Amino acid sequence: MITVPALCNSYGPGYYNTHGYGHYYECEPACGLIFWHYLDYEDHLVKSRHHHYCTPCHTELSFENVEQTYLAQSPQRVYCRFCQTDVVNILNHHQECHMQCPRCNVWCKDMAHFYSHCQADHSDVYCAPCRRLYRHPNNLIMHLKSSTHTPKQFTCPQEACRKTFISQSALIAHFEASACPSGVELEDVDGYFAHQCDYRQLFVRPELIFSKRNLEIPSHIKGSFQCPECPKVFAYAGQITAHFNSPMHKNHGYKPYACPSASCGHATFYSLSGLALHQEKGNCDKACRYELQKLLVGLCRILARI
Repeated sequence: MITVPALCNSYGPGYYNTHGYGHYYECEPACGLIFWHYLDYEDHLVKSRHHHYCTPCHTELSFENVEQTYLAQSPQRVYCRFCQTDVVNILNHHQECHMQCPRCNVWCKDMAHFYSHCQADHSDVYCAPCRRLYRHPNNLIMHLKSSTHTPKQFTCPQEACRKTFISQSALIAHFEASACPSGVELEDVDGYFAHQCDYRQLFVRPELIFSKRNLEIPSHIKGSFQCPECPKVFAYAGQITAHFNSPMHKNHGYKPYACPSASCGHATFYSLSGLALHQEKGNCDKACRYELQKLLVGLCRILARI
């Protein structure tokens, strides 16, 4: 807490006597401005966004969160710098007429002020175009990489579909999930990539690629369905069938896809889309990423002819 000094004496800060100009008030260290009259100096403290000043007490507070606690305890009428008027209870007034930043508790005049505050002080967690404030920087990064901000430049090669996606990994996942109306599914992706695309086996181990298995579910079973290869339980037969045919179980629990880069320790994946997503994050060698992109283009050409 910083108390505004009275007129400075000849030994204190803010005193100026060179060439006979006399006393002055200097706003330091925040602004460095000089005022010849105290009323002008105080008016600057009240109205400047760089200061948090209590007029009745002639006191400036160092931080705005300290201001909130101080004003809540002060019994005197206080000047609201937003409304430029005195109020009895500044905390109640702020809560009724203004808004508080949920991240740093700074009070803002209105939504426009709040947006400007977020853009200036919380740019690491704030998306200005969407006006959304996130809890962690990683949340903002994921948001910026989403379809909201990333153009959908990859199109499904199937004429019956033509759906667009923001990345190659999303397009491949579209096939793996059997979401394409053409009928292309995980078995097609695994088989064609392993045996007709990646001849050098840079990214896949063909011996770990298996044919799709059929899960027999007795018709008399009602209620819960237990996965035969993991502890998961499902309420409906369709759910366990989709789970059993997913990348985790389709290849008997093996991870046939691997990143050739040593920087990630040759990470392995259940699915081709998982490997592609890993490469798209940009943590591995650019040469590996470029090579995989070429192979995925070739795969899409094959799938377009199915």
